[in-house]
Amino acid sequence: MAQQNPLEELVLGILNDSGFEHLDDEAKKEYLPQFLAQAEQRIGNAVLPLLNEQSAKQFVELTKQETTPEQWWSFWQENVPNFTEVVKEALSGFAQEVKESFAI
Repeated sequence: MAQQNPLEELVLGILNDSGFEHLDDEAKKEYLPQFLAQAEQRIGNAVLPLLNEQSAKQFVELTKQETTPEQWWSFWQENVPNFTEVVKEALSGFAQEVKESFAI
């Protein structure tokens, strides 16, 4: 089994806490990429403004090459103070919306 990237692990944790694990495999395959994209967008909106000029230049360079999710995670941890807290805050509203979407 392939190792999950850190963001995917976080999102799956939120989803599973919200009832995602009860969906069939077909539904999981359909929804997971959508939830990951939403989480990435929220995190990006939260962390991009926190970059200084040097790290912003490094960010642009990373966008011009092939990178892994782990490389991005490492970049953010190195360049955003309190990265973990920023991510948790960015995903708190996301977690609530996910819970509401799985509520019956």
